[in-house]
Amino acid sequence: MPSFGGLSIFGSGVRMTTTSLPRAQQANTFFGLSGVQLLDGGSRGRTTEVHGFLSGESPQSLAAGENQLRLMGDGVSRILVDMMGTIWFNVVLERYQPKGRICTTPSGGYLRAYQAQFFHLN
Repeated sequence: MPSFGGLSIFGSGVRMTTTSLPRAQQANTFFGLSGVQLLDGGSRGRTTEVHGFLSGESPQSLAAGENQLRLMGDGVSRILVDMMGTIWFNVVLERYQPKGRICTTPSGGYLRAYQAQFFHLN
C-alpha cells in the first residue's frame, strides 16, 4: 500500500509513475579534433507522478483528506513507498492539484480526482 511519511494519504484508484531526470553532463570539444568529450555530472533526482481519487463521507471529510495532502507540501523530505513497495528516501511533495468537480458515490460519499508530483532529492 503506497504511503508518504508513513501515512496512507493517496486514496483509491492510485497510479504512480517514477521517472529519472536526465543526468548532468558537460560536453567538451577541442578545435581540430573530431568528436565530443562528455563528463558525467551525476544524477539530478527523480520525479513521481501520482493520480488517484480522494473520498470522504461528507464534503468536510473529503476536504480534510485534501488538506492532509496539501499540508505535506511543506518542503520536508519524507519516505515515499510506491505501488510496488519500493521505498524512496528524501522525497518532497512539490504539487497537489485536485482535478474536476466533486462527485457523489452510489453509497452517498463524495469523491474527487487529483494529481500530485513528488521530487526525489537523491
